[in-house]
Amino acid sequence: MQERKTSGFPDPLASKEQKEDKNYGLQYARAIESQWGKMNEKSSIFGKRNDIFERNRKYANGTQDTSIYKQLLKSLQPNSGDGSLLNLDYTPVPILPKFVRIVVNKILSKSPYPNIEAIDPLSSSEKNQKKNRIKNQVAMKDQLKQLKEKTGGLVIDQDPDQLPDTLEEAEIFLDTNIKTDAEIAAQLGTELTLSWNNFSDTTLRRCVNDLASIGIAVSKRNNDPNYGIAVEYVDPAKFIHSLTEDPFFSDIVYAGHIKSIPLHELIRSSDYEFTEQDIIKLKKLATKNGSSRDSLNTLYSSPSQVASYSEYMVDVLDFEFLSVDKMYFEEKENKYGNSGFYYEGYNYKERKGSVYERKPHSMDLVTVYEGRFILNSEFIVNYRQKPNVPKNIHDISRSRLSYSVVATNMLDSMPKSMVDSCVGFADMLQLTHLKIQHAIAKAKPDGLIIDIEGLENVQLGKGGEMQPLELQDIYEQTGVFYYRSKNPEGGFQNPPIREIGNSIRNINELIGLYNHYLRLIRDVTGINEAMDASSPKGEDLVGVREQAIAGGNNAIYDITNASMMLYKYVCEDVVKCLQIIPPDSVLMRIYQNAIGKENMKVLSSFNELPMYNFGVYVQKDLEEKEKQYLEQNIQIALSQKEIDLEDAMAIRGLKDINQAERLLIVRRKKRMKEMQEMAQMNAQMQAQQAQQAAQAASQAKQQEMQMQAQLTAQELQMKAQLEIQVEAAKHEMKKEIELIRAKATLGLKEDDKNFKEKLEVLKEDRKDERVKKQAVEQSKLLSQRKDQRGELQEDVEMGEEPQSGEELVKNIMNGLQ
Repeated sequence: MQERKTSGFPDPLASKEQKEDKNYGLQYARAIESQWGKMNEKSSIFGKRNDIFERNRKYANGTQDTSIYKQLLKSLQPNSGDGSLLNLDYTPVPILPKFVRIVVNKILSKSPYPNIEAIDPLSSSEKNQKKNRIKNQVAMKDQLKQLKEKTGGLVIDQDPDQLPDTLEEAEIFLDTNIKTDAEIAAQLGTELTLSWNNFSDTTLRRCVNDLASIGIAVSKRNNDPNYGIAVEYVDPAKFIHSLTEDPFFSDIVYAGHIKSIPLHELIRSSDYEFTEQDIIKLKKLATKNGSSRDSLNTLYSSPSQVASYSEYMVDVLDFEFLSVDKMYFEEKENKYGNSGFYYEGYNYKERKGSVYERKPHSMDLVTVYEGRFILNSEFIVNYRQKPNVPKNIHDISRSRLSYSVVATNMLDSMPKSMVDSCVGFADMLQLTHLKIQHAIAKAKPDGLIIDIEGLENVQLGKGGEMQPLELQDIYEQTGVFYYRSKNPEGGFQNPPIREIGNSIRNINELIGLYNHYLRLIRDVTGINEAMDASSPKGEDLVGVREQAIAGGNNAIYDITNASMMLYKYVCEDVVKCLQIIPPDSVLMRIYQNAIGKENMKVLSSFNELPMYNFGVYVQKDLEEKEKQYLEQNIQIALSQKEIDLEDAMAIRGLKDINQAERLLIVRRKKRMKEMQEMAQMNAQMQAQQAQQAAQAASQAKQQEMQMQAQLTAQELQMKAQLEIQVEAAKHEMKKEIELIRAKATLGLKEDDKNFKEKLEVLKEDRKDERVKKQAVEQSKLLSQRKDQRGELQEDVEMGEEPQSGEELVKNIMNGLQ
């Protein structure tokens, strides 16, 4: 392979045939290498940027080099030879790692997810038709319910019970819940692809961590019909690109990244196009076990020997660039006078002397070329025009690189990160921490001030005089202190032993300095005590804490926005890749099994017209402040019974605070209206019940009056009947009495006659008896007087009393009856 002498970029206006030549790709790769320099050159753009990235990553992990702190402490400490600096713990204080984790976890805790909407005119028209249809169904909800009851739902495509009650409530859901078939398929396919790549948990987390640490994040999309749609992480330290000042890299024309691959993998991927001499050169460039160069002259003779190269790693530049190719069409007139357009390809030469008029037309197409360049060599493999490039069907002349790159900010093609802004303060904080350790190590223990003269000539009995050192020993062991209160001149003197309380020198000043640099780091990063929840909960007012949290969110907004833009770029590429999956590929069958055959049929309509143009909107969970505000309103509404539990669950399920508030207002109005209607119904029911009760009372009173009248009439009737019966009975009785009287009158007359006759007879009998008795009595009297004869016998038995006249009459009446 011939090495070209030029190191500049090749002609971008070259023909398509020239661009497809490997020499063109090799020249482009060498130009990239010349612009960025070698990896091991500290003065190159690549080397300078990697030094900054490596330093920032070490600070972000709390593993920065501590030699600079040792040098600074030795230069500030003149008596460094005492060995106190050797006993210090130089482990960096992990302040910046804490702030990086707070930022990363705060961004990822929002759980971003793609909301895909079709923005082409046909989809918009179809969605508007669905919206109008739902609005009409909401307006005719009552009629649809009646139709459902009559037909059993056989002729209704939408269940009226699942429709919103009002048009105002329907408007809230129409903006987000109305999805066309293509949008549903794209949504399912995108979420499934991201899930298969474990994008949110691995790639996105590493990218957000890179944004906070080094200010740039890179991911690459690979679209292969056999291996699927893959989204892989790219280390920004090994990423190269064309010069740009755009933090979203929308104007770059080339990009690539350096990676180390096994030598056998390079040989396999190149379809074994290397010769034996090429293998020897590659082995000299390769590293064995990732460390040392090896110059063995083992020859490559057959594919079976590829395994012997598994320990050799080769540094390659996997790059791609954008190029503009002209596609020609010719407008030609036929013999009938009609004009038609004909495709002429990329190499068009105008024909002269034609019978019919010919007019050329051209269209610029942005294409992507890719290749794999072995660094520090003349080898390039897999150079070609990139296949399966996803494009927007409504603008097929434009293409995008497979790299999705975002940065927080850019200056001279160098990103500036949050950690980079805090490196100086982190060094001073670490240095202050070491000074605190040094001050503690150099601190003296508590001491004594001893006045020797005050301890002289102290006598303790027979022991003689005590020496000052002996008195000190007694004081240290027993705490008893012996001394003379008077000096030799006779004057009083102070106690000769006094304690010295030694504190750590400058410890308070060093602690204040440590807190000062910590506050500077907080000011630079924007992560205050309220944001990282390090301050007590009740220490600040609610409004102050909310302002502090809002200030922290504003400070990290560039990182949040960059991470969401990266998520959006990845989702846009995935959606476009889904639309160009070959119909007969294994990948198509996998997606058909996963999300449905009909969904993929709707989505992958590249050969049909129209192909849908999708827009991706990244949605996140609500902020904590928004959640608290919304939950507070929900609880107030629930306590006042203005919404139901089902309404609260529906409101909490929305991701947009504006939609949630609108739904809360609508459901609250609806509930209040229902309560008013219910109150009106209750009032009407009560009035109706009162009216019914009054009517019932009136009816009861009327019935009572009617019954009373009936009873009165019946009473009168019964009374009349009784009177009639009484009169009839009286009449009968009178009749009977009269009959009796008549009978009695006739009978009495006969009886009277008989009575009189009997009475006359009786009277006569009685007269006879009396006469007889008188005769007897007279006889007795005469006999007694004369004592001439015996007494006459009485007819009445002795012992019976004669009846009186009344008894006699009664007996006579009984006998008559």
